[in-house]
Amino acid sequence: MRQLSNLLKITTFLFLFSFSIFAQSGANIAGKVTYTENQTPLHNATVQIVQLKRTVQTEEDGSFKFDNIPAGRYTLLAHFDSFSDSARTIVLVAGANTTIDFSLKLVGVNEQITVTASGTEQSTFDSFQSVNSVSANTISQRASTSIGEVLEGESGVAKRSFGTGSARPVIRGFDGDRVLVALDGVRTGSLGSQSGDHGEPIDTLGVERIEVVKGPGTLLYGSNAIGGVVNAISNHEDSAHDGIRGYATVLGGTANKQFGTSGGLEYGYKNFMAWGNGSFQRTDDYKTPLFTIPNSASRSASGSGGMGYFADKGFFTGQLNYDKRRYGIPFAGLFEGEPDAEIDLDMRSYNFRLNGGFRDVDSFITSGKFSFNYNNYQHKELEAVNGIDNVGTVFDNKTISYRGVFEQRNYQKLTGRFGFEGYTRDYQTVGAEQLIDGKVKQNMFSVFGLQELNLGRVSFQFGGRVENNRFNPENTALADKSFTGFSGAAGIRV
Repeated sequence: MRQLSNLLKITTFLFLFSFSIFAQSGANIAGKVTYTENQTPLHNATVQIVQLKRTVQTEEDGSFKFDNIPAGRYTLLAHFDSFSDSARTIVLVAGANTTIDFSLKLVGVNEQITVTASGTEQSTFDSFQSVNSVSANTISQRASTSIGEVLEGESGVAKRSFGTGSARPVIRGFDGDRVLVALDGVRTGSLGSQSGDHGEPIDTLGVERIEVVKGPGTLLYGSNAIGGVVNAISNHEDSAHDGIRGYATVLGGTANKQFGTSGGLEYGYKNFMAWGNGSFQRTDDYKTPLFTIPNSASRSASGSGGMGYFADKGFFTGQLNYDKRRYGIPFAGLFEGEPDAEIDLDMRSYNFRLNGGFRDVDSFITSGKFSFNYNNYQHKELEAVNGIDNVGTVFDNKTISYRGVFEQRNYQKLTGRFGFEGYTRDYQTVGAEQLIDGKVKQNMFSVFGLQELNLGRVSFQFGGRVENNRFNPENTALADKSFTGFSGAAGIRV
């Protein structure tokens, strides 16, 4: 606990340090974003300087502007929902004014930015890892109630499912504890990896996009991410905007009488921004041409709210998330020898997180991101006989996690990032599926690094992670356990 306390003090100090960093003078970038066919200005399109993680929204006339950009080579990306993305590379000279315009086509969405593959924003074409990026529009079109259903059919991705409510991604054949599901790069604290009928508390209608990363870069997220990382990105950090912005989504289906709705609002004033969103989905039992699948209905409700401060050189945000869902497990009673029983899972999750960071610092460490996360997760397995619910097993999992990632200054052709991560959790199972009497406390701490050597036409990536896990059962008849492991990865891009 002393180790955790010290790390929290360091993280808090670095959060506060981010506000003391002031902008430096440099070059300016201006331009416009328009529609290719008739040059109509695109209002509220986003333009991002990928390497600096700076984003602006276009004005009514499609114009945008960045001030005080340090000299260097940068990638600019223009994005507008339902239009193709456009990326341009420029070289800035100190004190210069540069004009660059974007013209977007109305075609299928082609996300070109990933934050999960290397721990920082980069073009998907520059990534060493294979990345699938599913946008908010595509998520709505697939009209699914769980993250496994949304991602099914993506390259290299299947699903493990005991019904739509419990569907979880399978990546290149890896399942369970070999696939890590995260929200904004932080584990959700769920128990979805433990059993085929356990789902994930991810509100698919409330995220900006979902990224699936396969390959060696997953070592940034944990030893249990060897199969891949599924990262749901809420996009509430790094930058603010003035005024009100919102969205609303309504969807439905006939095979299961599906109905879903989601909406959210953001309000920005100068460097401050506040936001809130909520969603609800329901389905009845699925009907097929032959019969109705019994006990396949589901319900889910989610909500979140937060606020943040965003400066030129840093940011700090706080957010509270809530997720509540109940879904049936078809034919589960037959497998358990009770044909007349309907077995449901009743799940809820409370989550509070703090995020912060700094950027564009003239030192060996040019930027850093930090997070502190508390999650209280519980689900109950209910056996309903003659309409009366009986609690069979209760799973409790309380987690405190923290994470810091630092971007280092480029040294000639070498660049990279490094960081630390840890969590402590209290886990307990009570009821028919109880395997261990009493709580089990787990503590994990790890350090990791990922470096890239760019030789022009050929680039190399290499990294490593050292992770220690300690398990301390409350039951004195069981022994304490401690494991330390090393993971290494290497890649080449030609």
